[in-house]
Amino acid sequence: MTGIPTDLNLVETLPDRIEAALSQLLVPSSETVLVKLKGAWKEGLICTDSRVIIVKGGYMAGQMLGTNAFQQPYANIAGVQVQWHLMSGYFELSAGGMQNTRKSYWSQDRKSDPAKAPNCISLNSKGQAERFRQACSVILGRIDEARTKVAIQAVPATVVETDPSEHILSTLERLGKLKEDGVLTEHEFLAKKAELLERL
Repeated sequence: MTGIPTDLNLVETLPDRIEAALSQLLVPSSETVLVKLKGAWKEGLICTDSRVIIVKGGYMAGQMLGTNAFQQPYANIAGVQVQWHLMSGYFELSAGGMQNTRKSYWSQDRKSDPAKAPNCISLNSKGQAERFRQACSVILGRIDEARTKVAIQAVPATVVETDPSEHILSTLERLGKLKEDGVLTEHEFLAKKAELLERL
């Protein structure tokens, strides 16, 4: 599996309330947990092979009763980051349609408190910040894989009967553009190119 560092343990036990909520969200037969990290409060970041889930519970996370779960498939995630200052910080996931504002671990305001934002997790140690940075690498790798898969699926594999060579050449041009844009890797481009050239 790409992107999962071997030097840090990225699967931790979450608080009971978060683990219980997570067991209701996961599809055990078809979903594998890759990352499971605890935040400063009753907050958990869970990365499966298909999506990212942030689960929150407890007073500090603004969930007196029950839990709240924020979920996004990798293809919909715009970015992830860890903001760390002297003794505290936060993890933030960005997705389409969300307006991200600067957060502060010490804030009492709901709008700037990462514990209360559905797409953020509060961090209170350097080790925690480092594990969440490693999780960012895993997520970014999965985003690339998801977008590449979507891009490859968008390129038609069938050959038009009227003039197969023209169709193959235009498909090669589109693949070249996807490679230039960074959607396809050199290896993926060459594999698809070889497959198409065999049809000529």
